[in-house]
Amino acid sequence: MLQFISTVLITSSLSTPHVVGGTPVKPGTWPDAVAVLAADAACTGTLIAPDVVLTAGHCIDTHPVVVVVDTVDYGRPGGEPIRVAHALAYPDWQHSYDVGVVVLEHPAKARPRAIAAACMVRSGLVEGAMLHLVGFGLISRAGTGDNSRLHEGQIPVVDATCTEDPACNPAVAPGGEFTAGGDGVDSCFGDSGGPVYLDTTAGPALVGVVSRAYATGGPPCGNGGVYVRADKVVSWIERVTHEKLARTACKGAADEGATADEPAGQSGGCAAGGSGAGLLLAVGAVGLAVRRRRSAGAQPSQSDN
Repeated sequence: MLQFISTVLITSSLSTPHVVGGTPVKPGTWPDAVAVLAADAACTGTLIAPDVVLTAGHCIDTHPVVVVVDTVDYGRPGGEPIRVAHALAYPDWQHSYDVGVVVLEHPAKARPRAIAAACMVRSGLVEGAMLHLVGFGLISRAGTGDNSRLHEGQIPVVDATCTEDPACNPAVAPGGEFTAGGDGVDSCFGDSGGPVYLDTTAGPALVGVVSRAYATGGPPCGNGGVYVRADKVVSWIERVTHEKLARTACKGAADEGATADEPAGQSGGCAAGGSGAGLLLAVGAVGLAVRRRRSAGAQPSQSDN
């Protein structure tokens, strides 16, 4: 039995977002959108294989200890809490792709989400296209308060190649990231690592991973943000996890690797699973600094098998 106890807020070089301007998710809608919990931080992630979760690279640096699958409120009993076996951030994620993988101690019962293939991204990820943003982050534009509920919102693509905002990473531009959201609908602290889905003929597919806010002033949440393209890191994920990921079918290359020789190696964000008691975070209001990544912190509560 995993005992869930209370915890606190996050501080890191990246801010973790929650869906601002969204609505609470109904049970069963996004079972693959998971809570990624550490002793003092909370992020969101996506189940992409039975025992693999994709999240943000900066979330790996918080050393996650438990993932809660198929829940709409990780502060209450329910869902499927699974301990983390190990976690690995993308090599040099601060200057490349802000992603990481969390490998679970055993497979989850929920169905993993397929990743949108590059050919589908090229045709579907265009300016003005509407995407589904899902996460456990905070819901106020000020990035204050508490939240452990899953929310969703519709956000438009703003810059499909992420070349226009100073927050875009030139090392992976053009096309390694995209920007989306704004006008009050946005990710916020606690949404970091969470999914952005693109509607396809086969259903919603994972197209992006929540990373950070724009490099502008004003409220920390609500103005839009930067997202990593999931198809860009498929080959790296498969290499380090030894899992074959599901992808949407279309004519064209199944995925686009970041480079022909992506390093499969080291990262400062490696974390082994936690000890006896898992930690259940209720997202709190402290946001990080530097590049304003979006992760958050917590309160206590539940026990689950």
